[in-house]
Amino acid sequence: MKLFQSLLIAAAALTVTVLMSQFAYAASPNGNWFRPKTGGVVKVFNCSGGLGMKVVKSKTPAKVGKTIMCGAKKTSANKWKGNIKNLDDGKTYSGYVTLNSASTLKLQGCALGGLICKTEHWSKR
Repeated sequence: MKLFQSLLIAAAALTVTVLMSQFAYAASPNGNWFRPKTGGVVKVFNCSGGLGMKVVKSKTPAKVGKTIMCGAKKTSANKWKGNIKNLDDGKTYSGYVTLNSASTLKLQGCALGGLICKTEHWSKR
């Protein structure tokens, strides 16, 4: 009976460890993300104490290496707020990055104080 209890405790501890490691992984958006709208890839990384984004693959070679966000601040568990540069029109918009899951990222850029917003969903590469 004591062996069974020890095994049960060990299994419970292992389960908690696995769940915590998955949570920790899910809480970081860092890595490469595929942008379906353009077929490009954007790298999310730590930038100036916040969240940053840089184009690493694009059909337009001039966009590769361009930073579109730097220093976005965490506003909740899986959400960041910062400025997003649109490389197509050269304008900077207020934006939110939300990590929906370990493999899905939502990017929202807004203008006119949030009256007009565009949203994209990216997948992890």
